[in-house]
Amino acid sequence: MSLDVSTPDPPIIDGEREDQYEPDGEKRGDLQAYLDGEENAWEEGFGEWAAETSLSADSYRVLLDLDLLTELDFFWDEEATEVRYESPEIGENWEGQHPLLDSWSRVSEINEELDELGETVAGVLSDYYVAWEEERDMTETFGEQYNARDDDLRENERNRNE
Repeated sequence: MSLDVSTPDPPIIDGEREDQYEPDGEKRGDLQAYLDGEENAWEEGFGEWAAETSLSADSYRVLLDLDLLTELDFFWDEEATEVRYESPEIGENWEGQHPLLDSWSRVSEINEELDELGETVAGVLSDYYVAWEEERDMTETFGEQYNARDDDLRENERNRNE
């Protein structure tokens, strides 16, 4: 199934997170640029999600009316070397929040699909846009012989490495 809707504006994520590390602030600004800049990772990820989602048009309307898309958050996870996300949820006090929220089943559907959207966009960002894991010092990974540095090694050290 798919959802035939226009792509909404991406969420604004360049603010600070409560558990944010110092370097994450700069990366969040970069992620925001990927989401709404010329690269438009948001449009790409949203399009992938919309083509596969089982979310009904009514449930999508609820998601928009409750402004849940603006609460999606994307951030760089240094340890996992990938973009992570946090998606908002409609809580247990869902009754009365929207006329189309008529069952816990619909609430669950919206929560699950919003999580899928976050996962899809984070995957697009990780797979096609960010390359921050390549910034680390390759000498740490490969040792002194990396980048033709074996010329600097003494002859007997070079022979041991071969």
